[in-house]
Parts: sequence; C-alpha cells; structure tokens
Amino acid sequence: MDVAELNELRAVAVETAVSAGKLAREMWSKPREISFKGFRDLVTDADVATQAHITQAIQAHFPSHGFLTEEDDSSLPTAGPIIWIIDPIDGTTNYSRQMPEFCVSIAACQPETDGYKPVAAAIYDPMRDELFSAAQGQGATLQVGSGTPQNLKVSTVDQLGEAVFALDWSSAADVRTTALDILNQFAEKSYTVRSIGTAALAMAWVAAGRVDFYFNLRLRPWDVAAAMLLVQESGGAVTAPNGDPIVWDVNGMACVMGNGRLALNL
Repeated sequence: MDVAELNELRAVAVETAVSAGKLAREMWSKPREISFKGFRDLVTDADVATQAHITQAIQAHFPSHGFLTEEDDSSLPTAGPIIWIIDPIDGTTNYSRQMPEFCVSIAACQPETDGYKPVAAAIYDPMRDELFSAAQGQGATLQVGSGTPQNLKVSTVDQLGEAVFALDWSSAADVRTTALDILNQFAEKSYTVRSIGTAALAMAWVAAGRVDFYFNLRLRPWDVAAAMLLVQESGGAVTAPNGDPIVWDVNGMACVMGNGRLALNL
C-alpha cells in the first residue's frame, strides 16, 4: 500500500473519530437508554448512534470496504480489501455512569489469513480533546485540541519499580481470577497500578509514554486494533502474554502492550 493510500485511510479515520467523539460527548450528559448484551456487558443508545455515524461516514468514502464492529449490524458488509474495526465508545460502563474516561477507536486493517494487519488508526478522547493517530511506517502522533500534532514515543522505563502498570478486567469470573493472580505478582513490585476502564485509551497511553505496561486477558479485536498500531508505531511491543504474536479472536484474545523494555513473564 502506497503512502497516498495510507494517508487517505488515516485522514478518514481521524475525521470520523473526531466527529463521532463529538456526538458521544453531546449525548454524554443526557439520559441514557441502557440494555445488556450479556453478563457485565452493556450497551447504550449512544454506542449505537455513534457506530452508525462512523460506519455511514466511512461507507461514503469507501463503499467497497468491510467492517468488524462492536455492536451487531447485519446491514454492514464484512468483507473487502480493507476491514474497518470499530469500537464506537470504548469504556461504555464509564460512559453510562458519566465517568469521563472513554474514547472512540477506529482502525483500517488489511485482512490476513490469521487475523488483521492495522495500517491506519485513530483513537479520540472527546473529554480531553486528545486525538491519537498512526499510519503504517509513518509513526504515531498526538494532537491536543487545535494544536500541532506531536510525535509519540513509548517510555524509556526499564525497571519494574519505576513502572506504571495498567490492566482492565474481563467480564468472565475465571479470567478475572487469573488477572488478579498476575496483578499480585507485580502490584507490590511496580511503582503503581491503574485500571481506567477503557482498554483502547489505556493502550494509547502506552504509546504516549504515560503508561509503561498494559495487559488484558480477554479483549476483542475492536479494543485492540487501533491501539496496536499506535503502540507499534511509537516503538513499543504488542504480544500475547507468552511473548508470541497475538492471536486474533472475535470471542476474546489476550494482549500485552508495553514499551518493550520491561522484562515481564505473565
């Protein structure tokens, strides 16, 4: 894929993430309609509205592209030369409780036999007006408000005692238990631990050097795809907990993102 194609994908991801984030922010303080897709898995009317805004905007630019989205939509094509992997509001529980930690996550990916290859991505935090974006081979940037985009680099921390260590929880009890076991290994040894309730934003913070290491044992592709490219383009590492490449699975995938300098064995 040439630079012009990558730039176009990135531009559409950025434009759409920002406009969708503004819609989510407008709806944030209004009464929510909340339903449950499963145990500890809720969806709001804002998730549905924001996703429709995103997919319609992308289809206007790229009618032949496919989609993999958090919220089910049988009207969307699932195949194409590019698959857009979308989380319209990552951090829905925070959002539903009016906690200002959530984001819009959009990634343009090339389909592969064993998963997806993110090539352009945007994560937008509408409450801070922070826009993270990246394209393959072009690095990653953070733009705050109308300011000049700044290049992102992961942190240089290489000692666990200095590390800000972050995680989020699965809805499944057995996975939570395993995560707690891992947390017990590192909580006392690390500088501090955070769980902010939005995986995509936490991983964007890894790319920005705010967090040194993040793990989650059951994420979905829409949680991972955009952040994966941000971290890689910022010089970080993205792996499964054992250090192997991540295994894409729409039903749940374990993922570790870090600065690549901390030697941790999960």
